[in-house]
Amino acid sequence: MHVTLDQARALDALARHGTLAKAAASLGKQHSALVYSLKQLELQTDLALLDRTGYRIRFTSAGERVLGECRKMLHAEENLERTCRAIKTGWEPRVRVVFDGIFPVTAILSAIKAMNRVPTQVEVFADFLDGVERAFVAHDADLMISVLAPKESLERRRLSPLVAHLVAHRDHPLAKQRRVTERDLAEYPLLTVRGSDPRLALPTARLERAATMRLNDFHTKREAILAGLGYGWLPEYLASPKLARIRFSGGSRHVFEPHVFWREERDLGRAAKLVVDSLGR
Repeated sequence: MHVTLDQARALDALARHGTLAKAAASLGKQHSALVYSLKQLELQTDLALLDRTGYRIRFTSAGERVLGECRKMLHAEENLERTCRAIKTGWEPRVRVVFDGIFPVTAILSAIKAMNRVPTQVEVFADFLDGVERAFVAHDADLMISVLAPKESLERRRLSPLVAHLVAHRDHPLAKQRRVTERDLAEYPLLTVRGSDPRLALPTARLERAATMRLNDFHTKREAILAGLGYGWLPEYLASPKLARIRFSGGSRHVFEPHVFWREERDLGRAAKLVVDSLGR
């Protein structure tokens, strides 16, 4: 069997873009050239990788498994390219960073600014909670900044703690109470960012599961709290004079412990090390 990188790219592009036309365009190929590559891949593997009977082409179960192996080939090629580039110049061709959206984006931008005039492409992706690790894997990223410990074994460096407070608009009934119980909190909407995670061990953990308003990011959450839609946890850097801390008997202050993670088997290049060092200051 002689599966080529060109065939692997064709299968990967079809999986990512969904149609032959879009896949061909993403690779800068003619439609017929992409079709030929896919058919040659099926001949090489002696497997039906694609189901062409419906309105849209679908992957067979065999196609899904072969796609996974093809992506390993493409990752190996990328790693080889990165290694060769690093040997020649010390600078990797690109660095991908995934970070939890609770982490201040200004710190990320400051780290990127430290790479000014560096011949490395930087790609940054934001997600939240367990979605951060999924994005780290999906994007084959180099660095991950997360407040949750990852499932896989990764190298890490501790970053400065992030302090968050349970807050509401200063005119909200919860903000005016001298002592707030869990029963008091349950009377009002708890705002969360895409749910929560028990690993955070928030004092409001039992209420998180019943939260009815889930927002896309912390800036949207802050605006929702300022609009009086409910209460929730916000990091200190998003504080506002219009917000008041809730005197919750279970605790209204929580410290997150973010880390920057990277894979043990992947040596960091100069650019990735620069980002890590900048974040760790």
